[in-house]
Amino acid sequence: MNIFLIPFTPFRHTAVAAACAGFCLVAWWVVLAASWAGAPWSQAWDGAIFLGALAGAAGGGSLYAEGSLRRSPMWKRAGLTALGTALSVLFALGWFWAWAGLVGPALMGDDGADATLVSLRHRLLAWVAAGFGAGLGSMIPRRFRGALSHLSGGLVAGVVGGLTWYVVGYSAYPFAKDLFWAGAVGAVAFGGAFGLFTWGVPDDLYAGWLRVLSVTRHGRRIPIDGADGKSRERFVGHFPRGLDLFLPADQGVMELHTSVLRTNDGEYRARGLSLQPTLVRRFLERVDLSYDRRRPAPLDTRLASGDRLLLGPKDRQIVVEFLMLPKEER
Repeated sequence: MNIFLIPFTPFRHTAVAAACAGFCLVAWWVVLAASWAGAPWSQAWDGAIFLGALAGAAGGGSLYAEGSLRRSPMWKRAGLTALGTALSVLFALGWFWAWAGLVGPALMGDDGADATLVSLRHRLLAWVAAGFGAGLGSMIPRRFRGALSHLSGGLVAGVVGGLTWYVVGYSAYPFAKDLFWAGAVGAVAFGGAFGLFTWGVPDDLYAGWLRVLSVTRHGRRIPIDGADGKSRERFVGHFPRGLDLFLPADQGVMELHTSVLRTNDGEYRARGLSLQPTLVRRFLERVDLSYDRRRPAPLDTRLASGDRLLLGPKDRQIVVEFLMLPKEER
């Protein structure tokens, strides 16, 4: 996966979901291919092997996607992926056997231990066990960061995968009563839900930039973050020396017009430092940051990627855009 190909929008989190769905689909195909080639396990083990493979593909795939996005060294990426895959498979099989050998028979008698029963009542918790195992297995290599999202996301993935598998296999035309396609679609739903709810593309892979959209200095852009990654404040105006982004005075920009800073908690904010018009425009919202003499401090507002700063009067107005771009853009 390449961070340059994932723009900073809410849809960026679907990139990991698509990767995990692809890994799970490959795992489904490998299990089927092994079965057709004469797998060394009995038919009673088919469900455990299938769900264990899905858990390993989802957990390991999530870790591999993170390593690719962070540009981790190959040895570290491969090691964490292998560890997450192994732990996900072990946890998934452990929960599966706990259900099939203890909980299922205690709740449903002999039917709970019958591996040939494939109704949702008998197999939903087996899917949930696979999702929970994948969540545990990928949470440990991440040193328990996002523990709640991993555990809850794994449970959701199991429910979504199990329900999809059942609906497609028994009631969805034209796949009704076809467990072959049901397994494929259920694997994709399981992996997609796991990647979507457990780990998304984090904000710390991106950094804020200012880009001039007006004819004057069109395309000129500067980073907000410092070269060392620490918080900085960038000043915009036409003061001849010392400003981060210089704009001509004849365009209505004051010596010290506005600034954009990154706070210690990673939030980007714009401050109005001039009496001249300073407007932040975003979808269905406009924020006037012109300096108010009656206030002891300048007005400021939070910035989101795509917000535009309109500096100066309407007849001489410069437009500056705030963007979130991958940190590697530097």
